[in-house]
This record gives sequence, structure tokens and C-alpha cells, in this order.
Amino acid sequence: MPPLSAAMTSEFSAALLQATITFALSALCVGLWRKFRQKYFAWWAVAFALFLVRIIVIMLFIESSNRAWLFWHQVFTGETALALLWAAVVFAHATKWNHWFHVIVAFPLAWSYVAVIRLDNFSLAAIPAVLFLSAATLWTGAVLLRHRRAETYGASTLLGWTFLLWGLHHLDYPVLRARGAWNPWGYYIDILFLLAVGAGILLVVNADLANRLQARTMELERLSRRMVQQHEEERRRLSLELHDETAQVFAAVKMQLGVVRERVDAEMSARLARAVELVDEGMRGIRNVTNDLRPSLLDDLGLVPALRSLVADFSERRGVRTTLDASDHIPALSEEAEVALYRALQEALSNVARHAPGAPVRAALSATPDAVQLQIADSGPGFAGEHALAKFENEGHLGLAGMRERITALGGEVAVRSAPGAGVVIDIRIPLPEGADS
Repeated sequence: MPPLSAAMTSEFSAALLQATITFALSALCVGLWRKFRQKYFAWWAVAFALFLVRIIVIMLFIESSNRAWLFWHQVFTGETALALLWAAVVFAHATKWNHWFHVIVAFPLAWSYVAVIRLDNFSLAAIPAVLFLSAATLWTGAVLLRHRRAETYGASTLLGWTFLLWGLHHLDYPVLRARGAWNPWGYYIDILFLLAVGAGILLVVNADLANRLQARTMELERLSRRMVQQHEEERRRLSLELHDETAQVFAAVKMQLGVVRERVDAEMSARLARAVELVDEGMRGIRNVTNDLRPSLLDDLGLVPALRSLVADFSERRGVRTTLDASDHIPALSEEAEVALYRALQEALSNVARHAPGAPVRAALSATPDAVQLQIADSGPGFAGEHALAKFENEGHLGLAGMRERITALGGEVAVRSAPGAGVVIDIRIPLPEGADS
């Protein structure tokens, strides 16, 4: 066999590089199909596998000049274009398989036989094949651009324009590439198109992962909100049982002790008086527990009075100066948002009682056109940075995990700032729904 000329060697090397990249793309699509089980990844894998066979066949033709390899090159060129077109159709959900599509699939084989075996005129043989190849590639681009979906808009746009430009590039074959004018640059241009398609496929993967992550995040948010609601419902149930049953029993016991006290001597009356005091302490404890479980003021009077009552009660019980500045223009909030803000202040005050006893506390409730904000600041010892905060949270301190869970379930944010000797500041923000009165 005679050695290859310099031009043929250059073309052979370019074809080998294109084959390597095509094999990598086909393997990538196989891997993506195995991972995500999306049909369009399988069809892209098939298309690039056909493309690889096409390149191998043309390399065999370059080496041997056997027209049989040229025939199969034409066949696999047409079938590759159709496989890419069908992958785009499947990806875009543009249509379903129709029986007359078999005619289109059969065209590359039929015309390659006519063009390579029967015709001696290059133009008559090449032009219909090139027009078919270009039309299929342009159609692929049009399908991707016309049926773009919001979740894969960027990927579809890149793939669509790549195939449109590639389809136009096919039209130069009879004029330039077949006459050697593009050798070997035509291969390198095709490689650029292949890399652009690969980038588009990776964008599809990125968009798919982002959509899955968003769906999982929304699912977790719904689950978190539901768990918080169930938690509140359970607290409400316990509060009602304690108030309606246990507290009533204590009240009845107190009445009976009062009746008995009126009929006994002085010594026994003193003992019964002490028993009544103990019952009163028990009733106050029950009221405190029921208020912590589900504050009646929150249901009866609303958010701001309930927060004021919470602050006043904390200040009285702990003997700590505690203030609340609340705006007069707080928009109506959902029950979940009101409970979340109440629990946040309740937890913050509990944290102060545990970790900074005696430190004054300042709370402020305000509203912006798009959110309600609650800030709680104390003058305690504070802590050193976010690492200390993360350590406290991991150890179960500060109760911020539950606070964040409630607030983030409503789409809100919790930010904690602190420094040694500078106290702790907790900023809470809950967005208002569209159309809420500000």
C-alpha cells in the first residue's frame, strides 16, 4: 500500500481527533442515560455512536480509496443527522413517531446507493445528499429553538443555534470541502460544533440537576412547614387539655378546700390555707405552661399584644429590663407567620435567661413594603463569631435550629451577629405575600 501524502496524513490526523472527541461525547451521553434514564440522552448517545462510525469509515476510505467505504460514509452521515434530529424531537417533546418517518430513515441508504454506485456525475450525486443533510440539521436546530422550555431555555438556545449554524456549514460541501479547500479545517470546524453540542448537553444536565434540587427543596420546605404545623397543633391540643381539664380540676379542689376550711378548727384551717396556696401555685404553673404552649393572647388579640405580654412577663419574672418597640403599621400576617415570630422572640428570651442572665434585652418589630422584621438584641457576654455559633448549635444550645426551621419554612431568613462582650443580635425577616396590606 502506498504511503499517505502529507495532505492525506493531515486529514487523517484531524479525523482521528474528531473521532476521539465524538467517542467521548457518546460515552458521556451513555453515562448520563444510565444515571438519569432520560430517552434523549440515549438518542444522543446513538447519534454520536453513528457519527463515530461515520468518521471511522471515512478514515478507512482515506487509507484505501475503496468506494465501498465512501458508500457507507454517506449512509452513516445521513443516519447520524436523523438520529440527532430525533434526539432533539424527544428532548423537546415536539412529536411522536410516525410511520412515514421510515421513508426519511430509508433515504440515506437508498440515495447513497444511487449516488455512489450508479451516478458518475459528482454534482448530481452530492447536491441532494448535502441538501438532505443540511435540512435535517437545520430542522434539528429549529425544533430545539421552537420548543424551548423554561427549565432548559439556555441549553436549548445553545443547541438550537449550534445546529442551525452547522446546517448552514453543510451547504459548503459541494463547493469547498469536497474539492479539498477546507482540508483539514473542515474537521476542526466540525469539532467546534461537536464541542458546542457537548456544552449544550452539559447545560441540560445542569438545568436538570437544578430543577431536581429546586423540587427537593420545595418538598423539604413543605415537609418542614407541615411538621411545624403539626407541632403547633399538638401544643394547642395540650394547652386546651391543661386549661380545660387539669386547671378546672385544680379550681374544683381549691373550692372544696375553701368549704372544708370554713368548718374546721384554727390549726386545721391554717394547714388548709397552705394547701390552697399550693393549689394556687399549681394553677399559676399550669397557666404558664399553657401560655408557653399556645398563648391565648395570640389567638384573641393578635401578634403585637401577644409580644408585648411576652416581654412584660419575661421582665417581671426575671427582673430584667426588657423592651419592645413595635410599629403601629404591622400588616396582617398568616397564622403560621405570627406563631413563628412569637416563638422566635420566646426562644430568644429563653436563650438570654440561660446564657446571659440579667442582661437587658431590646426587641423591635417593624414592617417594610415587602417584609416584616423582628430584631432581638441583648447586652450579654456574646460569643466569638460564626464558628462558636455553629458549635453551640451542634451542641443543641441557643435553640436557633428550631427558630430557623420555622422562619425558613415561611421563606424567611434568620441572621445572628455577635462578638465577645458585645451581646447577641438576632435579625429575623419574613417576606409578605403579594398583595398584603402594608
